[in-house]
Amino acid sequence: MLSKLQKLLIIALGGFALESAAAERPIQFPAYESAITVSGTLSQSLHSTHSPGYAIGGESIYSRDTFNTGGSLKYFPEGTDSPIFSIFVGTGYKRFLQAQVGYGTEDGIYRLRSEMDLPWLWVMAKNASRLDFKLPGKLDAYPNNRFVVSFTIEKYDSARYLDNVSFGLGLRY
Repeated sequence: MLSKLQKLLIIALGGFALESAAAERPIQFPAYESAITVSGTLSQSLHSTHSPGYAIGGESIYSRDTFNTGGSLKYFPEGTDSPIFSIFVGTGYKRFLQAQVGYGTEDGIYRLRSEMDLPWLWVMAKNASRLDFKLPGKLDAYPNNRFVVSFTIEKYDSARYLDNVSFGLGLRY
């Protein structure tokens, strides 16, 4: 005979199983209308290949529909003695295209940023390798995958030699 605790456990597990198998429940493709993205970045200076050269850093971005804000840190090991900190605010189309303006240790900064889901890019590249040039559909995405790839172009007001392009890999929360 089952004890009361075992019966309650069976009922609870059965309820969870029915909830997950409910016919009216949609497939879980979360619509990230707002999200915080934390990513590590690798940058290359636009105006010089030696000084300051490349940079490593990170950024944290909060995006919601047409508004975004965040901060970044960059360190050019070949060109600057101290890291560059910046905070910015901007507008754009969700995470796909963002124009940002900000201020930091090197005065004003202007940024153009784009962020894409890594699984979406993977499926698009897989289709292109088969010469099937169609965009991935909703069912081609992997549900609940939070990995993202970002691309950023930055222009500094007072330090033109620090203008750079960045490639980042991160997680969306």
